[in-house]
Amino acid sequence: MSTIEIEQEQEITPMNIIRIGTGFWSAKPLLTAIRLGLFTELADGPLFVSEIRQKLRLQSHSSLDFLDTLVTWGIIERHGKGFTAIYSNSPEASTFLNRRKPDYLGNLLEMVNGEKSSLANNLKEVVSASSLQKRLDLNRLFTMVA
Repeated sequence: MSTIEIEQEQEITPMNIIRIGTGFWSAKPLLTAIRLGLFTELADGPLFVSEIRQKLRLQSHSSLDFLDTLVTWGIIERHGKGFTAIYSNSPEASTFLNRRKPDYLGNLLEMVNGEKSSLANNLKEVVSASSLQKRLDLNRLFTMVA
């Protein structure tokens, strides 16, 4: 008996390119929460929105959207709705995003964010450069993000 392979037409879309090209947008709320110390504050226990706003000096008109973005991604958890909601860390955030824990990854994430990495900020120049050091730096960067 022979096997007949049927090729299905696969729709070509730009979604993968768009996802990769705009990936930094989805990282910004997480990196902002790390920079603000949200996960370390939540490590002491669940907090109401008003408590988070006060501790992190957030504005009320944007704080719910900001926090709910993190909830959508499963980084933090929410019980309740609106300004009466209580937020807490997910198990991952509690383990890896609390500054007081030994497995804290916030420093690494901030470094690859680009503010502390001239390599990421100058990628065009690094790719175009011919020096051995630049190629080693480039290899290191691609290894970190792959």
